[in-house]
Amino acid sequence: MSQIIMQKTILVLIFFLLPTHSFAKVGDVYYCEMTQAIELKEGKLINYIPQKFKFTIDSDNMVRFGLDPNYFRGSTFKVIEFSDNDEQFYGDNFEYSYGNFYFADVFRWPSTDVDALTATAVSATCAILEEYSV
Repeated sequence: MSQIIMQKTILVLIFFLLPTHSFAKVGDVYYCEMTQAIELKEGKLINYIPQKFKFTIDSDNMVRFGLDPNYFRGSTFKVIEFSDNDEQFYGDNFEYSYGNFYFADVFRWPSTDVDALTATAVSATCAILEEYSV
């Protein structure tokens, strides 16, 4: 009888010691909070108030951002590659790595004299949410 109790105790301990960290998969919803949001515009550095945003990965390997009012509202990015452990993925201008999201891009704004360049960089920490929609 004590052997059965011992086996159950070991199973319970193993269950609780397993990592609770989730891996990326289609349909997961990521809830993120920016840690930094900066822009270089016309030679000036602009620090923005950090925002919160959500995104999901669809079956076409597209990162789709929610419609909440924030910098990424309604944007989509193509995932180029997932790591073997699915805890990292990246595209042309973003990367997700172990709960951290990074985005950087340069925009060219045509004007009459000289084209204006704007560089934007964002970092955020993210968590995968259970049973939530973007």
